[in-house]
Amino acid sequence: MSKSSSSFLSLRKAFSAGKLPENMLLEAADRIISDDLVDAAFVGFVGKGESKEDSLSAFTADDLKIDSLMNECMGGGLFSSRKVVVIRNPKKLTKPKKLAITEYLASPNPDVCLIIITDENEGADKLVFSDSIDPDKLRSAKSNLKEISVTDLSEEEMTDWIREKFDGFEISEESITHLLSLSNFSLAEILPEIDKLKTFCHFKKNVTVEDINLCNGIAKDFSEGDFIKAVMKKDIASAVKIYTKISLKKDIEVYLVFLLNTAFCALKKLEDPASTKLQGFNLKKELKLWGPVQEVLLPLYKKVSENMSPSAIDNAFGMIYLADKKFKSSSSEKSVTMTNLIHGLCSLQ
Repeated sequence: MSKSSSSFLSLRKAFSAGKLPENMLLEAADRIISDDLVDAAFVGFVGKGESKEDSLSAFTADDLKIDSLMNECMGGGLFSSRKVVVIRNPKKLTKPKKLAITEYLASPNPDVCLIIITDENEGADKLVFSDSIDPDKLRSAKSNLKEISVTDLSEEEMTDWIREKFDGFEISEESITHLLSLSNFSLAEILPEIDKLKTFCHFKKNVTVEDINLCNGIAKDFSEGDFIKAVMKKDIASAVKIYTKISLKKDIEVYLVFLLNTAFCALKKLEDPASTKLQGFNLKKELKLWGPVQEVLLPLYKKVSENMSPSAIDNAFGMIYLADKKFKSSSSEKSVTMTNLIHGLCSLQ
């Protein structure tokens, strides 16, 4: 049994081409990524166009019944000679379930691809195997299971993944970066936004920054970077002036609060020595800063974090939370609330 690390895109390409182990422990932190890899494994092992209803079975460890699992593993698909069987969350496997899986892996069915999926970095010895078995069988079981770890998506992989999901649509690099900036680098957040945008832009088949803003209820063409910069520099007059100017176009208070929260989250994380050691893409990912505006503000965030106390940052989150609640209330005086928030944040030491 050996463990390897590979990128999502390289694994998906290999799996789709049929280059995959018949039994694997797949370590993937994101459910959407593991779902895509299962789809690729199905195409590569069973065949493109085959029925998943007949040739794909999925279980979660906590509600797994051993008899049902063995029935699936010992027989192929109803209309296909091959089948993919998935087990999720192996950390919940009981000793009897581990024993049954270990027994099976000692002599697995070559017509079944068993994929055990975990988001834990604990290895098969702890998650899958039982040592209450003949040592020779245990060695055979371990030799028949391949451990694969999916590395975190790079900026390029994330961009390619988004572009692929917009197949049939035109979308620029700027629009993809903007979508990332609103989704906190989370596939779980991005995927529903992609579906919403594909519906919104169905007829024109082109996705712009303006479309993304409209789908998120955000006004366009405002100086959000200047506003955040003014607050970070504690320039109350400028912050109020910028807010007054851009609020004439549309209701943007909720979005400005989102930006302020992102800024203070970055300040909070910059207190951690581990974050300050990061550079480039890894630092942007950790701080959830995307797009040219956020990148320009990063040096300012670093400077502010050095001069602002942890308690002040915690107080900022309290102010932002209360303001956000008021903005989402139909009875709130938005301009008064925002002005008070600006004064409060700019007064922090």
